[in-house]
This record gives sequence, structure tokens and C-alpha cells, in this order.
Amino acid sequence: MNFIKFCASSAAFLLLCSCSNNDVSLSFNTQNAPVQKFTLEANLNVFAPQDSMSVTPESMETHLNARSTLAQTVSFDNGTARFEMKIDTVDYKSDKRSVEDFRYIEKYLSTQHFQFKMASDGAISDPSVEDSALQPGSEELNLMKLFMKVQPILPGSPVKLGDVWERPVEIPANGKTTTVYKSFKLDDVYLHDGIQMAKIDMNVKYMEVPDSTSDVRMESNGFIVGTGSILFDITHGVITSGNLELSGYLNIHDIVASQVLPNMHVIQKIKLRSELEQAQ
Repeated sequence: MNFIKFCASSAAFLLLCSCSNNDVSLSFNTQNAPVQKFTLEANLNVFAPQDSMSVTPESMETHLNARSTLAQTVSFDNGTARFEMKIDTVDYKSDKRSVEDFRYIEKYLSTQHFQFKMASDGAISDPSVEDSALQPGSEELNLMKLFMKVQPILPGSPVKLGDVWERPVEIPANGKTTTVYKSFKLDDVYLHDGIQMAKIDMNVKYMEVPDSTSDVRMESNGFIVGTGSILFDITHGVITSGNLELSGYLNIHDIVASQVLPNMHVIQKIKLRSELEQAQ
């Protein structure tokens, strides 16, 4: 019996070793994708430059928690599919806004359903947001942009552990487009409860370009940079979780108040988690 156990353990070990040398194919399910329940958390901290008269710099902190349902609506012959994300619940807090502001923002975000087309590598195109006329005009409240910041772009061809790939992503928002440069590394592949998982490291950088149509215009000093990671469910072709921490400096121009806030240090943390509602 001990000999049989030893042989079985050795075979399993050899299988794991041989798999680590094989190519891994990563792709999103765009044919019969399961319905997913997402939780999106975003924390934003903004720090004003410290002056000689104050002990600590003035700051603002906001916290957003949104739950949503993502469902595939139609698949196409070219391997892409149309998806719809509906917002279920929203909780928003800020130490610089009133309760009335909270409620208005939560009401706005709860109607911010959006659709997009996605390819099997995760590239998103043709995004559209409902009820955009209600938008309060703040980058921190653009759920589609937050989602696309975390969304990974897969390599499009098999990769090995340690392989690196780079892909730029065009994120439209408020009449402008932000180019986010992303690089990825396949860090690990493993089995969890019979499901094949991949851990993907991610680095991003982009320039914040001011929106000429907004009352509050933000422009970055240099690149905003970030690091994070993605857990990808290879078996079902979906994201399990993701996290991203971004840091940079912004000049904020309030057109209505005729005020410019220069060199504001911004730190944003985004977390994304999902559950399969009906695995297929």
C-alpha cells in the first residue's frame, strides 16, 4: 500500500512538474459566459501639498462599494460578445461631502448600467453608459473607467510561467480618451477545488488628460503609475478577483470656483471580486 501511495504521489509530482513547462492558453469565455456577480471597491485619497504653516497636509478621502451583475447578451461569429453590467447596490462615502451629496451620488451610480463588446483576450470596445446626463462630473465615480482599469488584457497566444506581454488600452470617458499602458506577467498556474487558476501580475501607467467639457478638469504631472494582480479562472474563462493601486500627482482646475489646486498627490486603490451565479 505504501509503495502504491509513493507511486501515485510521484506521478502527481511529475505531472505538476511537466505542466509547469507547458504553454498555458488564457482566454475569456465569449460564447456561453456564466452570469457573474461583481463587487467593485474603490478608495481615493487626495493630499494637498504641505505648507510651512500646517503640521499635516489637507486631504480628502472617498470610499465606493458597488455590487453589479454582468451577463452576456449576444455572441458573434468573430469570437467577440456583447455584455451588459447592471448595478445592484451602491454605497458611497466621502469626508468632504454632505449626506445629501452621498444620496445623490448613490442614486446616480445605481442607474449607471453599461454595455460593452469584449473579445476573447479581454479587449473592450464600444462601451456605452446609460443615463450619463446625470453624471456629477467626477472621475472617481465613473464605474466603467474603474472596471476597465482593472480589466486584464490576455496575451492572445499560449504563454509559459514568467512570460511577459504588453497591451495599451483606450478608455473613453466624458468626451475624451485615456490611453492606459498595461504590462502583464504570468506569475502562477494552479488548481483550486478542481478549477484551473492563473495569477497574473499587472503594471499600468497613463496620463490624465483634462476634459474640456467638465467644470472640474484634472491634468496629471507626469505618469500616474500602478501595480496589481489578477486571479483568472481559466476553466470558466472569467475574472475571479483583481486589485490595483495607483499613485500620481494632479493639477485640479475648478472652472466654476475659478480655483486651481496644483500638485495634488492622488492614491487610488481598486478591488474587484466576482462570483459565478451559474457556472457552465
